[in-house]
Amino acid sequence: MTKTPSAGLAILLGECTDSIIIRRQTQRCLRLLGIDDLLDYEVHIANDASWLHLSANDRLKALCPNFDTAPIQAFLSGRQPDRESQIIAEIILAMALSPQTISFKTTREFKSALRMRRNAVDVASRTELSFDTSSITRPQAYWVYTKENGFLLRQGVSLAEGLERALCPDVSGYTYAFSCQRASEYLMLYAVVRELAKVNKAGLHAVEEQWRKRALTGDDFLFRFLEERGSRESPMPMRYYIPGDRIWFKNPDDHSSDIEGYEGSWVIYLGGGKFCNLWDRHRPYSLEEKCLEIFYWSKSTVVNGNGMLFMNEHLVTQCVQTALRDSSVAGPILDKMMVYRDPTGVYADGGCIDLSRDSFSSVYTQLPRGE
Repeated sequence: MTKTPSAGLAILLGECTDSIIIRRQTQRCLRLLGIDDLLDYEVHIANDASWLHLSANDRLKALCPNFDTAPIQAFLSGRQPDRESQIIAEIILAMALSPQTISFKTTREFKSALRMRRNAVDVASRTELSFDTSSITRPQAYWVYTKENGFLLRQGVSLAEGLERALCPDVSGYTYAFSCQRASEYLMLYAVVRELAKVNKAGLHAVEEQWRKRALTGDDFLFRFLEERGSRESPMPMRYYIPGDRIWFKNPDDHSSDIEGYEGSWVIYLGGGKFCNLWDRHRPYSLEEKCLEIFYWSKSTVVNGNGMLFMNEHLVTQCVQTALRDSSVAGPILDKMMVYRDPTGVYADGGCIDLSRDSFSSVYTQLPRGE
């Protein structure tokens, strides 16, 4: 009996499996995606069960030094012209490169995870919002605001449609006001409910009814729908991201983080080294651009006539563009910022890089729960 893999991607196949047939089927699928020569794949037996294990071979590791997944997309563009197949291939390769095992209890859970990540990337790339923590808005045909429970889904409307119209101006024709944390929750929830509609109608009904009573936010949202990978003891590599990951970038400056909405930044990883820009969908961030932006928050705070701090966004943009043109300016800043963040509430020597990544939990367990 072999040990359960300690890295890469592992899928539980069941008790009785013909390893030769599984290897052939796996090779066929990976070849169609154009990635069969980048992965090692084996069927392992552990605890009387068969696991399909996919891991990065030397060629993929050379393409992604230090677990940097950014080069994968460009490499695939010459092999796989179909965009949908390309994003699926990028997700699988990034999972196989994982320094900690990403495991799925069934093949259907694995396929659902791929679709949710693909849908999260799609909707995040189309999202554009108006940043405003004091005047939050939603399309009135789908949402009604209550002081006690936030925005609730109206009776008789689809949650997926309500989320998409709140996020995507290509559907609604309007940009709605959000905080970045709430926007990130809507983005991930959209991918979840799209998948629930496909595989778990009872779960979809339960989630829609939940949003008609009380919106789940913050930790309530995280614990219900997402899983965290990485910890202070075993952090994710700084440049390791899978398309569809939700990521938190901390503002390590105590002063500017007092401005509401500037405590940090929630984004979705789109692949190819890019993170969604919730305020301008045509200009996604690179890791360096996001780190520079957060650094310049500390240099761009202004006190208004009422003695309140606010952020000069125009100055932030100017400073970032100047730094990007001059490596002697950007280099020392990135050395400071591209460090793992301090614990919550601590502002010492940490940077803005989080130790964890948020990914989707199983949609097959999204059933009614007690409030």
